[in-house]
Amino acid sequence: MTISWDFIYNITMVSKAINNIVSDLKPRQKEIVSGRFGLSDGNKHTLASLGEKYGITRERVRQLEAEALKSISQNIVKTKLKDTLEEAVAHLKSVGGVRSEDYLVNDLRFILEDKNISQWHLRFLFEVFGKPSYYNEDDKFHSFWYLDDKSLKQAANLISKLRKFLAGKKKEIINHGKSDIVLGKVIEPHPLPDFIALNYISVSKDFGLNNYGDFGLSKWEEIKPKTMRAKAYLVMRKNGKPMHFNEIAKAINEAGFDRKKALPQTVHNELIKYPEFILVGRGTYGLSESGYTSGTAKEVIAKILKSKGSLTADKVVELVSQERFLKPNTILLNLQNKKHFKKLPNGKYSLK
Repeated sequence: MTISWDFIYNITMVSKAINNIVSDLKPRQKEIVSGRFGLSDGNKHTLASLGEKYGITRERVRQLEAEALKSISQNIVKTKLKDTLEEAVAHLKSVGGVRSEDYLVNDLRFILEDKNISQWHLRFLFEVFGKPSYYNEDDKFHSFWYLDDKSLKQAANLISKLRKFLAGKKKEIINHGKSDIVLGKVIEPHPLPDFIALNYISVSKDFGLNNYGDFGLSKWEEIKPKTMRAKAYLVMRKNGKPMHFNEIAKAINEAGFDRKKALPQTVHNELIKYPEFILVGRGTYGLSESGYTSGTAKEVIAKILKSKGSLTADKVVELVSQERFLKPNTILLNLQNKKHFKKLPNGKYSLK
């Protein structure tokens, strides 16, 4: 059955218009085009698999595909799909000429008011019109569309510049946090609006956001924590104060880094191995970077008196409590150890 092109012109749903255009092809052309672009089942079939199905060579499949696309391109200008392409290109230009495939699909679903648009529809439509260009996903980049070489080069330059900057400033960037702060204050001045810069960055696999919105290189454990140690460090840093290992396990599970469940005993066994985690109380850990130090109560008191000189008992309790979760009476009891500390005539304590 031949479909009226006037009828297609009145169709507002892009996905439906594309499906109707393909349906007007000869049966084998229809199946080849649908298979090559994944229009029927969302799976893109190879020339070899389609050739095997029909008992023909890959080259013959390629010829049939080219004939079908030529036929479609000659008639598609009669439909609203040409307007659709122009809207898609205009939108792509407005975001800097480069857009990840997933984002562009979602953008056009909203702009064109068609929730059924898929990546396969866009690949088909753009292939027929010959623009924009497609970059297939690899180890460094997500799949994306780009208008021209100028846009591609502009995105590549920004990505390279940011990658080099971040490589030597891990701690500084992690402390800054949000990606817009990094772009606005760290690599400034860049000649692009922030939303375009962020758009360029989104196509690269070198960068990422963790569950708390912190921005950095994907290879950093603070951005993509994989080990229990890295997950514990991240939740403790976000919490800002010492946590019991039961609390840490619960926070890790609530953060949802991955599907691996954190067990309290596993967390405890891991943290006790690493010097960045300090046992400051019964089952309670603090981070060494926050000023907490290892050692018994006696050792912590000795370190403080050696550093500060003689102190009142109240001051000793205050300073020790900043480093360890100990009851005041426990600190005072250790301070009475005459083998290590002595009370001076003025009431202060010093090392013996």
